[in-house]
Amino acid sequence: MNEQQLDTTNEISLVDLFKILRSNIILITVATLLIGLIAGVYAYFIANPQYKSNAYVMVQVQVESGTNDSFDLVNAQRLMATAADLISMPIVLEKVVDDLGLSISAQQLKSNLSVSSSTTSYFINVSYLADDPELSKVIVNEVIEEAIAFANANVAILENNIIRTSTAKDGTYDSPNKVLYVVIGLILGGILGVGIAFLKELFNNTFRTKDQLELAFGIQVLGVIPEFEVKETRS
Repeated sequence: MNEQQLDTTNEISLVDLFKILRSNIILITVATLLIGLIAGVYAYFIANPQYKSNAYVMVQVQVESGTNDSFDLVNAQRLMATAADLISMPIVLEKVVDDLGLSISAQQLKSNLSVSSSTTSYFINVSYLADDPELSKVIVNEVIEEAIAFANANVAILENNIIRTSTAKDGTYDSPNKVLYVVIGLILGGILGVGIAFLKELFNNTFRTKDQLELAFGIQVLGVIPEFEVKETRS
């Protein structure tokens, strides 16, 4: 029975939680700033910046019996997925690697290449992520050129149906998100600091109230010295 009563008196109330946080505010603050600083150093000085360049091509199918301004929009939409797949085909990317003399494989090139299309338009967005803004531009332009050349020479249904509509420019900064890294670091630091504070309290075997003393040792506490602050006085 005494053990159950002791466990009850050992429960931490919201007031106790607040006191724990207040008494460990320096620890929590230091942990928050330290982890935030580490995240900031990594984001601003260690992580390699990545740059993305992109350009667009359009799929259009001209009606043979019509004028130069007559296009088959239905078939063009049907060819969108085929054209997008062709742009990222290994045979196309291997040609890009060989022509540019890249020191990466076609599979590695594909991992940083993004080819996206929409069911509501006839444009395909080709983008590439690299640590050099000039390289990202060169690769996007070369991928588009090789894809169009391969389609015109080897894929009858796409012959002359993939049209370049823009040219890639030097890549713009894409990642890492430096501010986000710092914010996440501060949050993790705060969580770490609070966790350490509660762990300290968990392993603290001191008695906080007279009821705990009485239940633990079976004695009666005659008096308790309350907490107080001593204010210095100037003479």
